[in-house]
Amino acid sequence: MPRPFHELNGEAFRERLGNFGWTRRIWRVDMHHTWYPTQSDYCGCDTIDKMYRFHVEDRGWDDIAQHISIAPDGALWTGRDWNMTPASVGGGLNKGVFMFETIGNFDEGCEVLEGAQLASVILVIAEVQEYFALPPEALLFHREIPLTDKTCPGTSIDKGRILQMVRSYRDNSPRDKSPHLTS
Repeated sequence: MPRPFHELNGEAFRERLGNFGWTRRIWRVDMHHTWYPTQSDYCGCDTIDKMYRFHVEDRGWDDIAQHISIAPDGALWTGRDWNMTPASVGGGLNKGVFMFETIGNFDEGCEVLEGAQLASVILVIAEVQEYFALPPEALLFHREIPLTDKTCPGTSIDKGRILQMVRSYRDNSPRDKSPHLTS
């Protein structure tokens, strides 16, 4: 899944999730926003490539930080190999995490997480959690880490509302509810 990056829709994401050769157990989903680039800066794969270069060349990481980037139009872009630990919240808290970036600045008074982009956020959280038999509460906002000054995933994002939407998505999912993993 590393470079070149590929655009997925929800169905392709679910299929890849189910068919992926997992070698690690996920126990939490981490939600971030890019802050920059903003929604209006988004230019398809070029934006993902620029994030990759920033993470590797400027930050010195071995790959793009996130497993998935969620575009303003709801497109899901592949990123870091899903079997690799993401560069998420630091402090040794990244092991067992599936991490995604939502492209935009969702601090109060800036951009709004809505429509297709919000639907893709809920899909990613719910599908990963359901695959690994996790409760909706197995979701971390970056700003919840005590030693950060980040507002991520944006001060306008209400975690209670996101959890409610994840629960609703999972309750209304027509697929088999049995967990995919037993350990």
